[in-house]
Amino acid sequence: MSAACADKAASRQPVKIVVGFEAGGAMDTLARAFATQLSVRLQRSVYVENRVGAGGAIAANYVAKSRPDGNTLLLASPAEIFINPIYTRSQESGEVADMVPVAKISSAPIVLATRGDSAIHQLSDIAAAAQKNARGLSFASSGIGSLQHLVGESLGKALGVELLHVPYGGAASATASLMSNQVDLLFAGLAPIAPHLQSQKMHALGIASAHRSKRFSDIPTFQEKGLQGVSFEYWQGIFLPKGASSELALFLSAEINNVIKETGFVDQLENTGFEVAYKDHKQFKPFLQAEGQIYRSLIKRDSFLY
Repeated sequence: MSAACADKAASRQPVKIVVGFEAGGAMDTLARAFATQLSVRLQRSVYVENRVGAGGAIAANYVAKSRPDGNTLLLASPAEIFINPIYTRSQESGEVADMVPVAKISSAPIVLATRGDSAIHQLSDIAAAAQKNARGLSFASSGIGSLQHLVGESLGKALGVELLHVPYGGAASATASLMSNQVDLLFAGLAPIAPHLQSQKMHALGIASAHRSKRFSDIPTFQEKGLQGVSFEYWQGIFLPKGASSELALFLSAEINNVIKETGFVDQLENTGFEVAYKDHKQFKPFLQAEGQIYRSLIKRDSFLY
């Protein structure tokens, strides 16, 4: 480690991990578990700050403009890095694109769920239920431009059904809306809905991933049900503000690698539906380039979110 990076690690200033969604959701759950372990590695205080709104764009724009000193990090998913920037096409989106990728930490499936007492028991029931309901079917997501939103629109297209999108500030509020019968369907990560699935207060219809979840292996993928174009990786990664040095990114990437080797951290992730999917600083950059091409093509081709 260079003297400069050693100074960063020894700094007494707390490290802030910014999350674009409310407390209690999948991203927040991961951020808090990660912050605890990173604090041990850096021997510094590490805390989570929720800057909620615009499908994660508020948080991403805030971090993009922060000082590139290693004291402000963004925990982000495809929503903050690709979907919202493509959707908004604002000047701030360019600054988000210039953030420095540090490492990919994990991935988790996006789950389609209904209430346990819903008449919708499987994917094939959705079209029939939409025809019977004069107002159509509604689905909740973590916000406009979130990956959950994109998955919902993609599923509706695949099924030939128009679904009404109801955005919330995060998975916790979206989950509450389903449980209180305000919406018919919910797209969310596993973390906030796992207890409801276990208690059978919710029923999972499928997941938008290429493979089944390790923890909830009984939930089929949409591909298994014959639906194409509804498979996305809900990955989570750490980013530094624009202008941060590669040296700093490499240092933090190595520390993150040490974090994900901790058995307790891995167990905590898997218990909440995440899976470790580490890519270091050098591996993360080409991964993001490929992801960007996928989302730009999808959104522009199908006019999703416009």
